[in-house]
Amino acid sequence: MNLRVAIGEAGPSAAKAWLRALEMTAPIAAHPARTLPSIIDDLAEAHGDAPALLSDREALSYRGLAARANRYARWALAQGLAKGDTVGLLMPNRPEYMAAWLGITRVGGVVSLLNTNLAGRSLAHCIEVVAPRQVIVAAELAGAFAGALPHLSLRPTLWAHGADIGGFARIDREIERHAGGRLEPAECRPVTIEDKALYIYTSGTTGLPKAANVSHARVMMWSH
Repeated sequence: MNLRVAIGEAGPSAAKAWLRALEMTAPIAAHPARTLPSIIDDLAEAHGDAPALLSDREALSYRGLAARANRYARWALAQGLAKGDTVGLLMPNRPEYMAAWLGITRVGGVVSLLNTNLAGRSLAHCIEVVAPRQVIVAAELAGAFAGALPHLSLRPTLWAHGADIGGFARIDREIERHAGGRLEPAECRPVTIEDKALYIYTSGTTGLPKAANVSHARVMMWSH
């Protein structure tokens, strides 16, 4: 069955939705250097102080999101993070969460989106399988992370967000040292839609969770 027949059999409303989706995603492959993190700066110029991300405790405008992401990008560069290096992110769903992974992936880092429902050996396994150089832990999840530490054989650099945790540097303070403006050409790395952006974990219902590779192309498809 070809795509045209499949769309036609889906009904008029579904057909319009499919055609709209194709229209929006078709240009992605034609511009391989255009990734979602780089688009955020354009959205900031277009929408400024309009709300971009909202939660029950905080909000970021488009301009604020771009600035926050650019600070994380410069933080990653300052840490010597090479293209393809992994950063673990253990943080509840909130605007800061997206700003962090947007910024780090902007300069070629790969962010491991650690499941906040895991603890102990399962959480340690998810960290071990991607071997991050750095791990960012929200203060409210310090207890869960502490339970995983005895099971870790690797020792990444640890960063706390939101409050002091013993032995952790404070990333929310550290990124304020960096500018939030658009990255200069010399700061940008050749990241394309073919490059890896994220690790997202399977549920682990039939064993320990597995880290699924998510490319920038996949992130673009989802976001568009």
